[in-house]
Amino acid sequence: MLYGKLDTPSTYLPLLGHPIWEEALNALRQLDAGSPLGVQELRGKDMFINVHTYDTLIESDCRFEGHRDMIDVQYIIQGGEYVDWMLKSELLQDGSYQEATDFQYYKTPTRRLSTRVHLRAGYFAIFFPEDGHRPQLSDGVAPSVYKAVVKINRALLD
Repeated sequence: MLYGKLDTPSTYLPLLGHPIWEEALNALRQLDAGSPLGVQELRGKDMFINVHTYDTLIESDCRFEGHRDMIDVQYIIQGGEYVDWMLKSELLQDGSYQEATDFQYYKTPTRRLSTRVHLRAGYFAIFFPEDGHRPQLSDGVAPSVYKAVVKINRALLD
């Protein structure tokens, strides 16, 4: 997991200069509160951006999730939420893997062992296929988020 602020490039210096990361970050820079909801392909099904909105929830209503092939670059346009992070190797699968959507739920540990980041307007977190993450957690300030997620197939970075 990487955490940074879009207008502070020093927070994501290792990514600069790579064409895939540059394309993803440039796509996020184009977004504002008037950006339309929905999916826009950047490189077909291997790289796309999904702009969406939702209400945040209390912790007990949120679940860990993860992916095998796709990297998530989660960016907040407006609002805020907490996102918990743990390595998937430290989580137990909850249900079956959905190959068509590259999606898997994971059981929440009985003890809080995760790292929590506060995503708010202008901030992003990158979750790699090795990472489990639990988004949508209420931050107690913003009741909802206007968010974009760039999905990148890890094969594009090989």
